Amino acid sequence: MPVGEQGPRTAEQQVRFEVAMDKTLRAVTGILGTDYESRAVGGGGTNGKWVFTSLDQLDTLIKKWTGVRDAIQDRRQKINAAQREIYPPANDIMSRLQANALDRSLEAMAAHADSMYNYADAYVNKLQNARTAYTSIEGSNTGRMKNTY
Repeated sequence: MPVGEQGPRTAEQQVRFEVAMDKTLRAVTGILGTDYESRAVGGGGTNGKWVFTSLDQLDTLIKKWTGVRDAIQDRRQKINAAQREIYPPANDIMSRLQANALDRSLEAMAAHADSMYNYADAYVNKLQNARTAYTSIEGSNTGRMKNTY
């Protein structure tokens, strides 16, 4: 390995690096008066792919994103509960307008929560699929190595 280079970074380190790089490039191009389009297309490794060096890394990431997804679902339930509690404080037009405005606002929050949940759920599924593939490949490699020696 060349001097100053490290081995594969964890997935979390890769994500943090990509986010920091994106923020830096966005700031620099903003100062120069140009638009910046993020180069991140799905990962910090080669060809836009994350590099996982162990099942522990994948398991940690799966656990973290499952927690994010579950927290979003919990918030969505709280939004639904809040919507069921909307009543105009009086029976005049302004009270009804305020209740309707709150309902629309909570509906927008719910739509956003649904979108974020779908994103997190899809990401958890991708990570679980990657784990399954990783396990399968490692099993095949181990079998070949045992048969070779």
